[in-house]
Amino acid sequence: MPQESANFIVENIHGKHDLKEVKRELDQLHGVHSVSVNTQHNLVCVDYDSSGTSYDEIENHLNKAGYEIAADASQINTR
Repeated sequence: MPQESANFIVENIHGKHDLKEVKRELDQLHGVHSVSVNTQHNLVCVDYDSSGTSYDEIENHLNKAGYEIAADASQINTR
């Protein structure tokens, strides 16, 4: 089970409703282990099994749900 992490800066996360919605959307993806959202810094961090999903699938799922990704935050220390 290859464990990976994806970190995104997402432009349009505002408040608890969006936080819950992002977590609910990403938890539906096969292979996603955990989702954390920091609304103050617009960060979405996803730990996943790369044999079940991929960075691109996570990114596409966020976009389809209406959350625009502004940047890859992988180089930012988010934990």
